[in-house]
Amino acid sequence: MKKLLKVVIPPFIGFSLYFIAVRYSPYYFELKPDEMGSGNLQSFMSYYRYCVPLLSVVGLLTQLLIAVPVWDSVSKKGASAKWVAALIVCFICFVLAALIAYAMWDMISRKHLLKLCLFMTGVQIVYWIVNILLLYIIDNLLYKTPKAEPTT
Repeated sequence: MKKLLKVVIPPFIGFSLYFIAVRYSPYYFELKPDEMGSGNLQSFMSYYRYCVPLLSVVGLLTQLLIAVPVWDSVSKKGASAKWVAALIVCFICFVLAALIAYAMWDMISRKHLLKLCLFMTGVQIVYWIVNILLLYIIDNLLYKTPKAEPTT
């Protein structure tokens, strides 16, 4: 049951927060599928609005196959290993954001590419902060594991 919660709850909450942000934006009813790929905030919101089912499946698979096993191994290690893992996650988010930003880029200016890259990195970092916070809550607050008593 604990693993099921760790796989389902964090992506559901993360995607729900983005859904609320997109749904209650002033552009929601103006978003059309043909606006995807124009390289602005509305195109990102349009992509998210129309691809939520696919993104949810990808989020669940990522959580099941990557995030939970990495969390389980890193959560048992020391503080330095946790910091290294956090920096690696940030680096991966930046690389993936750069690839997505390059795909969305309209070739107008490099400044626009940098802004897209930073925005997409921010979106991913916020998602992973929420995800890790929820994993911590599930592990340490909902399912407290008793500490082993020292053997003599």
